Amino acid sequence: MALTAMLFTIAAFLALFVSAMPSFEGVTSWSSINSLVPGMSQLQGLGPIATQNEAGSFPYYMSIAAPRGLPGNVTMYRNKFPPLFYIHQNQLWHYHNDSMILPVNVHNATGTAGLPLQIRTDEQPAGVEGGRWRWQGTMLFYENGPQNNQGLFYSCQDPNGLNGLFLFLQCSPPPSGCTPFTIHSFSNTRMTQ
Repeated sequence: MALTAMLFTIAAFLALFVSAMPSFEGVTSWSSINSLVPGMSQLQGLGPIATQNEAGSFPYYMSIAAPRGLPGNVTMYRNKFPPLFYIHQNQLWHYHNDSMILPVNVHNATGTAGLPLQIRTDEQPAGVEGGRWRWQGTMLFYENGPQNNQGLFYSCQDPNGLNGLFLFLQCSPPPSGCTPFTIHSFSNTRMTQ
């Protein structure tokens, strides 16, 4: 009888312990962050040089040109382990880990209106005000007021010689030495929402 009471007490304690585990809307596993942040995916760049497949090469992905976990220039390069991104409330975010998510911001790189805008991650939302990120099918777009980049991005060197990703809000010829890309999310979870 005492053994039964002790087993019952242990079972009740375990039931309370398991029910006290944190969960978010029924998610009790941290194995897939995509279940917590719907639509998060790697962003693949498609363009003229992206079709030049070298044996054993990886696709071009939107990536951060900075030490892992730090803010920096967004750029395109062949990446074996590309970072994850998602859009929430018209803001593009870079997911680094459960405790670090950085906003992807658009900055006026030249200080002159209408010239290229550079994409960077920062610790806080910053840069050009009034812009919004959105999807059109699989393609990433940036718009500000009535203007948008028509889904076209340019991989270029910035004035300091560092690689960066740039965009225009009006039709313009590509900057000299830059490579055009469109950026896509081919995530099944984003496409089914």
